[in-house]
Amino acid sequence: MADERTNVIAWQNPGPEDIVWEYDQEYIRTLTSLTVDEWQWAVFVRDGQILRVFDAGKYSLTTANFPFLTKIYEKVLGYKENVFKAKVIFISKKQFQGKWGVRTMCKVAQNYDAPIPLMGNGEFTYRVSDPETFITQMIGGGKSFNTGSVSSFMKSFINEQIGQQLGKQYYMDVFGNLDSASLLTKMNIEEDFKNRGLELLALKINNVSTEEAYQKDIYEVQRLRTDVGAQYKQFEVMEKMADAIGDSSGGAAFGTGMMLFPQMMQQLNQQAMQGNVQQQPKVLCPYCGNPNDYPYKFCGNCGKPSPQMQQQQPPAQPAAAPKSFKNCPYCGEDLSGLPKTPKFCPYCAEQLS
Repeated sequence: MADERTNVIAWQNPGPEDIVWEYDQEYIRTLTSLTVDEWQWAVFVRDGQILRVFDAGKYSLTTANFPFLTKIYEKVLGYKENVFKAKVIFISKKQFQGKWGVRTMCKVAQNYDAPIPLMGNGEFTYRVSDPETFITQMIGGGKSFNTGSVSSFMKSFINEQIGQQLGKQYYMDVFGNLDSASLLTKMNIEEDFKNRGLELLALKINNVSTEEAYQKDIYEVQRLRTDVGAQYKQFEVMEKMADAIGDSSGGAAFGTGMMLFPQMMQQLNQQAMQGNVQQQPKVLCPYCGNPNDYPYKFCGNCGKPSPQMQQQQPPAQPAAAPKSFKNCPYCGEDLSGLPKTPKFCPYCAEQLS
């Protein structure tokens, strides 16, 4: 707030999400009182240059603080009173929390480089650690700014950084261990935050998923990556061969098939029995990555049905989403500032239309 009668500069009654506040008068008299609370800095900027950063305390602004506070301005420039034109920017030291949501492309797993869409969302915590770097890198020499514009930039910056890092990781690695992926992503983007005067205190990935069309493909590939899964695939091939032999019109091909088929089946049975003794077949749930005995109906960890069960029971159709939202129905973020409702929420990545 600004008090013209007592010449007091202070930031009072900030909102819970306010990161910065600018003193709205550019003319500062000598002997003006400046009050800076424990949870903030006050930064003086003139002609795009930072003159001084004030920490917590009460100050009287005189020529001891700024040589420019003299009567030279009054005499040379013709001001009616002794003034000093500058910006006073207050910056909060508090921790701020927010949500992020991204949609990007990544590779499925090691030795399986097919790209698939990845949708993820989570939370983050950060604070300003270097007020000078924060102003020069985030605010610059702009004539005006507010907490809303800085917060919007922060969300865009965080989403961009997280999206880039998740795109460099394997989907199954992230999907199978969210805690490890969260830590790796935080470590990879901490330096970008530091270069902008910020400290990333925490980052959490709450959920990742891909489109339904890719889930079955991932399930089948992960299943065949195990020895027992490959044996089951061989049995499926043998069943198709048996059907083809049964449909044969006879002749030499039929006789040869009937002679070879029992031998092949016996060999595969022996391999399967050996495999069952050594290891029970395991397949990964495409939703949480938990290994389940094959075949299974519902995951023992998250309770979601297997792809086979989904094929047997057609999924319930969700209610049609309205054409426009003021807020995201999944994460509650404000969408009213967007020109139109996007297909996917930019904060939680849930599908809106």
